[in-house]
Amino acid sequence: MDRRVQKTRAAIQKAYLELLMEKKSMKMTITELARKANIDRKTFYLHYDTTDDVLRDYTQQLISRLLSLLERQDFFNQNFNTVSLYSAMNQIISDNLAFFQHIANMDYYDSFWEQGKEALTLGICNMYKEKVLVSEDVMKLYSRFVLTGTLEIYREWLKGNLPFSMEELGMLTSEVSFRGFAPALKSGKQEENLT
Repeated sequence: MDRRVQKTRAAIQKAYLELLMEKKSMKMTITELARKANIDRKTFYLHYDTTDDVLRDYTQQLISRLLSLLERQDFFNQNFNTVSLYSAMNQIISDNLAFFQHIANMDYYDSFWEQGKEALTLGICNMYKEKVLVSEDVMKLYSRFVLTGTLEIYREWLKGNLPFSMEELGMLTSEVSFRGFAPALKSGKQEENLT
């Protein structure tokens, strides 16, 4: 992609994120977005059709960064390492914390979470397709199951509804993703036996 195109898209995304954080309502016009990005409407339309397209593009960039972090950790060449997955997710969220907190608290942006889940599902399935013993459909089911729970847990945490640090959340989510309810059930039996 041409550097001028990248620079303009970056300016539009930056303006979008600033307006998103400033505005109390969900509506954002192309005119105010273009003004904030210091471009005209025609220039905006050379890059995007709607303001929602800006969020979709930004979401895709976040997912690409996450997948890139996982590749650098050699995540896709080893057994499914949930600690690496949640460590990378925590890094992306930390780098964009205000954005994620804002988006988590607005039901209007449910599509952001759905788009993220679908893109991550496809990314994980593509990266692992030669390394799994199950069909692509089964792998998608596993991925969606884990990602649906994971994104919901992180969304609740971002809303301030869970009393854990980000590191604790990553470790707990990793444990639940890999081991399911087993640790919690054993803990319940041990506590029961103690009383």
